[in-house]
Amino acid sequence: MAANPEYTEQVQSNNITNRSIAEDLVLPPPGKETTNQTNHPSDGQELGKGDKEADQRAIQLKLSRSRVNMDPRDTFVNDPSATWLINNGQGLGAGVEQPTAEEIEELIQRGCGTQGIFTVIEPADLDLYRSLLPAPLQMPEHPIVGATLLDMNQGNPVNRFQEGRLTIKCLCPDGLESWLVISTPVPFNIQCREGVVWGWPKYVADQISFSREENSARAEVLYQGDERYSLDFTAGPVKDEAALKALGKVEGGNTVSWYWIQGGSVLVRTGRGPGFESGSASRTLDWQAGQVKVHIRPSDPWAGLIPEDSVTDGFYQKFIGVRRGDTILTKLATVGGRPVGERGPAYSIRIPKYFQNSSN
Repeated sequence: MAANPEYTEQVQSNNITNRSIAEDLVLPPPGKETTNQTNHPSDGQELGKGDKEADQRAIQLKLSRSRVNMDPRDTFVNDPSATWLINNGQGLGAGVEQPTAEEIEELIQRGCGTQGIFTVIEPADLDLYRSLLPAPLQMPEHPIVGATLLDMNQGNPVNRFQEGRLTIKCLCPDGLESWLVISTPVPFNIQCREGVVWGWPKYVADQISFSREENSARAEVLYQGDERYSLDFTAGPVKDEAALKALGKVEGGNTVSWYWIQGGSVLVRTGRGPGFESGSASRTLDWQAGQVKVHIRPSDPWAGLIPEDSVTDGFYQKFIGVRRGDTILTKLATVGGRPVGERGPAYSIRIPKYFQNSSN
C-alpha cells in the first residue's frame, strides 16, 4: 500500500513548531508590561462544553496561568533576602477581587464548590511519623495524621479535578505548627507539575473518583490498577461534633513544603504567617458528621502511620469561597543550595533572621 504523501512529508520535515500557549495568552516579562494589557480571560461556561476549540482554549489558559503563577515563586525561593511572597509579589490586597453576592449565587446554582471527605487519626507509629519530618521540622506537641480527598468543581469539566491529601502536623522553626503533606494523588499532569515544584509529593493517578449519596460518600484513587487510597464516609453519631467543625478543612491552607533550588531546597509555609490576618472565607453548603474509613495501600512507606483500614470520626463537607484572601508564602529555612553571588561551601541550614529574633 502506498504511503500517505501528506504524512510522509510531515514526518520527514526538518521544521516543526509546537505551540502550547496561544499568542494572546503569553504575558510579557516583568517590567515589560504595557498600560493597555488585559488580564487573562475568565474560564466561564463557554469552556469545557465538548467543543474542540473551546476545550483546547481552556487547556492553553490553564497552562498559561500555571506558568504565570510559577515564575514569581521561582524568583522568591532563589532570592536569599526574600522572606515573604504576598499575592505573587503584588503586596497585600493587590489583585484580590471579591465576588459579588449575585456571582456567588450563580456559581452555587451551577453546582460549583469544593466537596470533600475529612478526618484526623492518631498515629499508630510515632517512630515512622518522626522519620517523615526532615530537619528543621520537628515533632509537634500533639502528633496527628490528616486524611482528606477533595473534588474541586469550578464550573466546567476542563477545570474540575480531584486531589487527595495525606498530611501530618509538624512544628516549624518559627515555633508555629503547620501541616506537612506526605502524599497527594491528582488526575492531571498540570496539577502534578505545579505540586512537585512546590515540594508536594504529587503523583498522577490512573483514576480518581468521588461519589456522594444522601448519607454517604466515597473517594477512591486507583494507581497501576490497584486501590491505593480511598475514603468511605457514612453519616452517624460522633463523639464531638463541635471539634470536627472546628477542624474546618483540616489543614485549612496552613501547609509547609520544600521548594527545589539548585543544590538544595527551601522550606515554605503556604498560609497566613506572623503579622498577617487577611485570609479567605467560605460558605458551607452541606455538612454531615459520621465515620470515615481510610484505606492506604499497604506497600506505601507511609501506610504504617495509621491502623490498616482505619475508621475514625470525620465529616463530609461542601463549601464555596465567598471572600478571597491574600496568598502568603513565608520562607522558613533553606537546606543546602547557595545564595546568589556567594562563594564557598553551602550552608547546611539557613533560617531567616526574622524567625530567629521572633522566637526569643
